[in-house]
Amino acid sequence: MAVGAVAILGGQGLGDNLLEMILAENAYRAGLRATMFCSRMCQLAVWFPQHSIVPTLSADVCNHELSDFQYILFPKRPWPAVDEDVALHWVNYENMYRKGVTRAENMADICRQVFGIVKPTKNSGIIPPADLQHRRNSHRVCIHPTSAEISKNWLPEKYLALGARLLAEGFEVFFIMSAAELGEWKSVVGTKFPLLGFKTVDECAAFLYESGYFIGNDSGGGHLASCLDIPTLSIHGRKGKASMWRPDWGQVEVVTPRINVPGGSLRQHLWKYFLSVAAVERGFYRLAGQQND
Repeated sequence: MAVGAVAILGGQGLGDNLLEMILAENAYRAGLRATMFCSRMCQLAVWFPQHSIVPTLSADVCNHELSDFQYILFPKRPWPAVDEDVALHWVNYENMYRKGVTRAENMADICRQVFGIVKPTKNSGIIPPADLQHRRNSHRVCIHPTSAEISKNWLPEKYLALGARLLAEGFEVFFIMSAAELGEWKSVVGTKFPLLGFKTVDECAAFLYESGYFIGNDSGGGHLASCLDIPTLSIHGRKGKASMWRPDWGQVEVVTPRINVPGGSLRQHLWKYFLSVAAVERGFYRLAGQQND
């Protein structure tokens, strides 16, 4: 076993992965050697040059790959295939989360508990490539209308209405998403706005980094924009969940419906009808009012 070696096993979503980089950054600052196992984050490897980022582990090789780590961080119990000697170094940090704070704050606090760091950072350690210029297109607004769960998505027609209002005020509005989502949205957006589908997270990050603002659902896109210090307007279905999962880097404005729809299943379907275009627009101008463009 290598003393001071830390393995971080990446979760399912981009937002989770960016938050997990807080673990890697704190380990790095504490003089430990962290390895992030996450295929998606391999697409952003050049943005984290100080960290080792490798593909996601498969169960059949996990014991061989993890046998040399002092700490193995993952918010669940060891997988059934994990050998006992490897499981001894497994840190299931799911029960370390505190209520009432953001996930980013929790990740930093986990580093305090696990590594004994007195003043852990929320910083992810991201370092943008030198050939990019931060917010070069300061009036460019990136609208990201998708997420991994349809229940998290504000209504497409409301995004279009919001985009039209911002366009009328002199902003440059782009609709952005993954390349896989592009086909579904071409008929929705039509010729109203430029529509971009990125093949990799790296391509999306480069475009976001040189943009002025980001507007989107509770999704990995919001965390990425926030991580890049792009002013971010994050749309959520309910306040309680937003207080935990909101992006928490840079300048962030969160908007939720004023009416808290009762019932989990009912809320998932109805919240988006109770959040008006005007309310989201006001949230954007609160965010934009913090800038000196």
